[in-house]
Amino acid sequence: MAKKQSSFNYEIKFSKKLLVAVLFLVLFLGLVYFSRRYLIAASVNGKSIGRLSILKKLEKQSGKKILEMMITQALIRQEAEKRKIDVNQKEIDEEIKKIEANVSSQGSTLDQALQNQGMTKGDLIEEIKIQLMLQKMAGKDIKISDKEIDDFINANKNQQGFDKEIPKEQAIAQLKQQKLQQKIQTFITDLKAKAKINYFVSY
Repeated sequence: MAKKQSSFNYEIKFSKKLLVAVLFLVLFLGLVYFSRRYLIAASVNGKSIGRLSILKKLEKQSGKKILEMMITQALIRQEAEKRKIDVNQKEIDEEIKKIEANVSSQGSTLDQALQNQGMTKGDLIEEIKIQLMLQKMAGKDIKISDKEIDDFINANKNQQGFDKEIPKEQAIAQLKQQKLQQKIQTFITDLKAKAKINYFVSY
């Protein structure tokens, strides 16, 4: 009786080990199958092209530019959080409408424009948030003098699309945009100068 009991226990233990082994094998094969799309970009006559090799080339070509952009965005978000600057959905929707109107006037759609740029709607929203944060922090108190307006109009007389001179309203808008970009650039330069940035890779 004792031998039968021992044999029965052995069979149970063996069955458990076999089950664990089978489950492990299934899990391993599942991971290999589903990870192919994340590890392999394509295959040519049975030879794989790994995504890692593509990422290395992209990093070599544009790594520095993208890293600096991401550092700048991180600094902007941190400063906005420190100043309690927020961007609401209404402001985002207004900017999207402006962009849609602009691309529509060029005979395109927002979706087409985003696809051409390799961007998603989410990417666009993130860029809009960054720009609005910058405007709120760096774009205050922009003033345009009458002399600046007159000088701008005189310097741009007879431009294509205008019979005589640029309308005053457009001159003011363009001057404000120029000053805003200058203030934003100075603001970002100051943020970077004050920040503690550690680089762990070099390009």
